[in-house]
This record gives sequence, C-alpha cells and structure tokens, in this order.
Amino acid sequence: MKKYIALLLLVAVGFSSCTDFLVEENKTQYSQEYIFESEDGLALATSALYVLHRNYLGEDQESNTSWAVERGTDIVMTNGGTGNFYGIYDPNHLKPSAAQVSRMWTLMYQIIGRCNEIIAAGEAMEQTDELKVILAEAKAFRAQSYFLLLRTYDRIWLNTEPVTWENVNDKREYRPATQDEVFDLLYSDLRYAVENLDWLSYQPGRFNQAAARSILAKVALWKKDWQTALNQADSIELSGQYRLLDSPKKVFEGADLNHSEALMVVQWSENPGGNLSTATPQGHQLSTLFISMSRRPIGGSNKEACSVENWGYTFGRMLPNPYLLSLYDQKKDARFNDWFIHRYKNTRDVDVEYGKVVVKPGEYFPETKDGKVDQDILPGCTKHGDVDTRELFASRGYKDFILYRLADVYIMGAEAAYRLGDQTKAKEYFNKTYTRAGNAAFTGTLTLQHIIDEEAREMCFENDRWYFLKRLGLLIDQVRKYAGNEGWEASLAGRTNLPANPHFVRWPIPEEEIINMGADNFPQNVGY
Repeated sequence: MKKYIALLLLVAVGFSSCTDFLVEENKTQYSQEYIFESEDGLALATSALYVLHRNYLGEDQESNTSWAVERGTDIVMTNGGTGNFYGIYDPNHLKPSAAQVSRMWTLMYQIIGRCNEIIAAGEAMEQTDELKVILAEAKAFRAQSYFLLLRTYDRIWLNTEPVTWENVNDKREYRPATQDEVFDLLYSDLRYAVENLDWLSYQPGRFNQAAARSILAKVALWKKDWQTALNQADSIELSGQYRLLDSPKKVFEGADLNHSEALMVVQWSENPGGNLSTATPQGHQLSTLFISMSRRPIGGSNKEACSVENWGYTFGRMLPNPYLLSLYDQKKDARFNDWFIHRYKNTRDVDVEYGKVVVKPGEYFPETKDGKVDQDILPGCTKHGDVDTRELFASRGYKDFILYRLADVYIMGAEAAYRLGDQTKAKEYFNKTYTRAGNAAFTGTLTLQHIIDEEAREMCFENDRWYFLKRLGLLIDQVRKYAGNEGWEASLAGRTNLPANPHFVRWPIPEEEIINMGADNFPQNVGY
C-alpha cells in the first residue's frame, strides 16, 4: 500500500503550466515505461489525477483558490482572511501577480498535462474496455480543468500534446484559443466519457457517466446549446440511477456523502492517500469557512468554546447574507433551517458578558450586539459543517465534498427547457428541488428570475454561483445590488469596486505566464 501511495504522489507531481519541464529521475521500482506503456500503469496515473484534484480543493482557507470566487457573489458576505480581496474586488490586490490567480492556472494545467500524457499513451495501445474507462476518466478530468479555466479567465491556452523528453525543448505556439476550439474539445472529451463510463462509479469518488453528463450540460448552457443541456438532464433523470433524498437536511448530513443524490463525491479520510499528507493526517478546512466564529464571544479556550451546537471550530470567511436568507419562505422552506445556523448558544458553564447583556449557560446570544451587527454571531451555512470527523476544537476535518449533485442537474434542466419554451418540462424540473424543500408546487409562468432565485436557494455555497451569474451576464448587477451585509460595512466594497472595474468578471492571466508565453503571442486580459 505504501508503495502504491508513493507512486500516486510521484505521478501527481510535475507538469506546471506553460513553462518548460525537466526530465524526472525515477526513484521507485516503477519506470516511466511501466506507467505510460502498460494499462495498469495508466490506471495508476489516472488515480493520481484524483489526488491532485482533491489537494487543489483542500487548500488551506487562507490560500484556497478553488473557493476564491465564492466570496464575490450576490449571496455572500465576505469576511476577512487573505482571499478577502476577491470578495470585495479590491483593485489593489486583484491583479496578475496575485498568488491565487497563478495557483488555479498552474494546478489546472498540471492536471491537463498529466491527462494529455495518459490519453496519448492510451490511444496508442490496443483498445480494451478497461482502457477505454481509463481514457474516459482522463478526458473527463481534462474537460473539467479546461472548463474551469475558460470560465475564470475567458482566454486560455489550449494544448492536447503530451510533453516528452523528445519534444520538451520544441518551440510551442502560444496563442489564445478561440471559443469554438475550446468548446469542440470539451464536447469531444465529455462525449467520449459519456459513451465509455457506467452510470455508477466502479469506486467511490471516480468519474461516472452521470458526472460527465452533468459537466456537459453546464458546458452546453455556456455555449447556449439548450437542447444538448436538456438532453443531458433528461438522460440522467431517465437512467433511474439517481434520486433526490427526501429532505434537504440529509443531503449534507454526516461525513460520508456517497448517496443517491450525489453524482460524484470527493473522498476524504485519515487513511494514507485520503488526505493532504502521507505523514501526519491533514484534512481540509471547508468546515470552517462558512460559519461565524462564535468561539470568540463565547470566550475561554478553543476546547471550551467549540461545541456541536455551534458546529465546532470556525473561521467565518464566507457567510450567507441577508439577501440570500430573504429568498427562502422561512415558514415553509426546510432549507432555511436545515442548511443554516441562525443563533449561537453559550455552551460554557459560565455567564458570558456580551455588550450590555449577560448570556447565561445554555442561552442563545442575541442577534445583535447592542443593536449592531457582530460578524462573529451572524448566520452561517452548515452544508460543509463537520462535527463527525474532527475534534470540535480542530480546524481540519475529513468530511466528503459533493462535486456534482442531482439537484444542480434539475436546475440546469429547468433553465434549458425554459430557454426552449417548454414551460411544462421547465416547471417539472424546477419543482423537484422546490417542493422537496416543502414549498407548494409552482404552477404559474416560470421566468428566468425564478430559476436564478432557486439556484441560490438550492446551490448556495457549492462553488458555482459566481460562474452562474457571469454566464447570465448578471454578475455585476447582482453584486451591485445585494453583495455583502449592510450592517457590516467592510463587506460592501464589492458593490462599487466591481461596477467600477467590469473587467473583474474575469481573472487576469498570471503575470509569469504572460512572460513565459510572450505578451505579443498571448496579451494580458483587457483592463489588467
């Protein structure tokens, strides 16, 4: 097992963005020939892609690139930390030299580079059913990575050639790919994945046909190919392999999220290869990001202040804002209570002075501190909350993360049907999540605004809202109107910074990549 994990980590390193590469000296019994000239070797190389991707999603809260865009939406109050400038669109920090701008680009091209190597090697072998599954996984990863880059930066370098010792020093053509070129590759890779993957993963956490179709549906929406998007939603629905759980609360309950609503789940555990370290287990910090830091007003040590009732140790970097909470029918919609904590309890056995009041043991803190907003007792989203896999006073845990979910497919299906003028099917898909939450079925004329609001209610804090609003051309307007919390002035800067800097709807190309590729070949995004 240790040798297997060591190999995964070995093949997970290398390939970094658009720069040149060094020939790796192999330190294990596994040769380059074994990895890229045998089906078993390619299977191991593909497994390493999951390691790379999990480590990317699990970056520490201060540097987490994958969640940086989550801060800058209409439904979030961004609240301090190194990445806060993404939430308030600070022009002094959102620039080509920003570390997070480089990190996403570099890590995605690292994954893409490994995918290119696996695909090229696999396509040169005799095609077996098992090999086709390996290729399908690699192509799904490549599509997923390029799609993230396209949505974030708008202009990307498209490359499908593997880097070998024979071509490492060859001159490369660096130019921004056209939208058609990118979409052609995404469609090709994802359709191959759909054709060669089973509906259910052969191992938890692996790509399957449903996950590939979910990505293809989202790609099609970006391309305004409504029929393809609807076809993917219909196929997943008609497969009979997935179903919504009977209550919102169950979707994110516990640590193991491999259930009938989850199309693909990023697996975490304390076992070797299941976390960010092969030495001392090191989990992710997602459980800390979305719930207020109530331990501060509670006082005492972290061990004394952190409790199950308040969801343990938290940082409170991204919190649900009043606009998001206003979208729920608080009396009918179960999500309002199932997915949010609204009040925090004094769980110590001593009185706590809080402004002008004293909060006794077992009592809840008032909603404001002397009539003013207190960032440490604001409502939090508990979707990623974790009281199962960590000590309550620890900052790291091992709760799984749902990457693709059936509810999102239904919302995409509702939009695609709406765009095609099919009100009956649009409402059918819309009502799946809407009524599951306890609301009466919607029977009127469905509008795009209904879908926008349901996407916020259902998919909040699942890392897609920024891209969703950007695709619709509504990001600037929604941020201007609703971002932040009016009671916490520091969270409102995005309302003016984004409209004043409309180029912030895309990230800058990393500074070092412009240097590597040449500004004449690959100019910086306009505005930076």
